[in-house]
Amino acid sequence: SLMLGSNKCGECDNSYVSLIIPFALAGIALVVFLICLNLTVSVGTINGLIFYANIIKINESFFFPNGPVSILSQFISWLNLDLGISTCFSKELDAYSKTWLQFVFPFYLWIIIMLIIILSHYSFRISKLIGRQAVPVLATLLLLSFTKLFRTFILVFQQSDIKCGDSTLSVWAIDANVKY
Repeated sequence: SLMLGSNKCGECDNSYVSLIIPFALAGIALVVFLICLNLTVSVGTINGLIFYANIIKINESFFFPNGPVSILSQFISWLNLDLGISTCFSKELDAYSKTWLQFVFPFYLWIIIMLIIILSHYSFRISKLIGRQAVPVLATLLLLSFTKLFRTFILVFQQSDIKCGDSTLSVWAIDANVKY
């Protein structure tokens, strides 16, 4: 089975599906953390850090040709809403399913903050508690998830051509079993 966080295969079982619970809690904690500390792109305290992390992550093979530096790579992965470590998820995870899973966490974060925005519109208590920070946090989460989603979209649209004699077959670059 393919492992999350890398392109390595491993012996996995379905007990790792329980990782959904820590990811769900981490998403809520991230939103609360950004709201409480006011770490938003509108304030500017996190802009440079996000910009740096996005540039490094997109050009990782250029900056680190011998492989990424573990601590720096882990930190940059987290800033880009990426797992950063190799771990199992399910017994039969293939490249196709793994690619779709890359979209889940950013969209989950967007849903959480959009629900907070909607609830603060209809509830005075939530509006008073959150203040005017919900929309800047949404903008921050959009910026944080940009690189991850950009890289995933690039992977989705990569194709390879297999030529055999006079015929050419276009396949998905990640998994040649999927026709493109």
